[in-house]
Amino acid sequence: MTSPDDERVLSWIRDVLGRDVRIAATVPLPGGLSEAMFRVELTGADVAAVVLRRWPNDGDWQRDSVRREATALSLLGGRGVGTPELIATDPAGEWTGRPANLMTHLPGAGQLRPADIAQWTGEVAARLALIHDQPRDPRQQASPKWVDLDDPDRRAWLADLPYGDEALSLARAAAAPVREVFGHGDYQHFNLLWSRGRLTGVVDWTMSGVAEAGRDVGHCALNLAVLYGPDRAGRFVAHYEAITGTRVDPGWLMSELLDFSPAWPEFIPRQVGGRVPVDQAGMRGRVEELIVEVLRSAG
Repeated sequence: MTSPDDERVLSWIRDVLGRDVRIAATVPLPGGLSEAMFRVELTGADVAAVVLRRWPNDGDWQRDSVRREATALSLLGGRGVGTPELIATDPAGEWTGRPANLMTHLPGAGQLRPADIAQWTGEVAARLALIHDQPRDPRQQASPKWVDLDDPDRRAWLADLPYGDEALSLARAAAAPVREVFGHGDYQHFNLLWSRGRLTGVVDWTMSGVAEAGRDVGHCALNLAVLYGPDRAGRFVAHYEAITGTRVDPGWLMSELLDFSPAWPEFIPRQVGGRVPVDQAGMRGRVEELIVEVLRSAG
């Protein structure tokens, strides 16, 4: 999307890390639907590589995303969550031409085909519980939801859902937070890093801030259902509830599940990047099953 190989960006990195540092290579990283990510390989520095994230400079939301991520990385550093360390931030693109964050490079890789599914799911739930246990600053509110349940196209899709009216009614009931926490905002398996079968890192904090806990839980459950099925999503929610000793509000769960739309089968394969098979045709059916389960649990 946006190459870092221009002198303004490279000069900024050297200014931050030291003028003796040399940039050996910039390697595009997978993922990132709204921004570009690069591993910047270095010589003459204390570290072998850093990560540069850059956004298009065409709206306030990009600058807001950069600020949210920079704030979260500063708040969570050293707390065991597994975040990168913030090195420098340029939210307005003043030095680099585009909104950007520079951060440490975390070891590990995405794990979409775990050998031990139960352990994997449990660790995903436990890390989210840890995030939600962090101190929260009410001045840092999470990014607002972008799903408009009154949008005609979305209402048409909901009308075709089994129990669509009931699902919409339950989602609308989530008008006020039930349990406010510090939230990730986009918590799901594509934003987790693993090393030797253990969860070691959590990335992409551009939507973070104080929010209802069910937003993160529901968003992760939706992504699990889309790729794997409602069973794994349900086990994740059950793990989270057992760890935290709380019941996730079904209205907030449903409000996140209704984020699904016909666009998901188009962009999920881009995030998967060939690492596991993607059953695009079956996505809607898996989400519908989970919606019915949440309605049943809500009574």
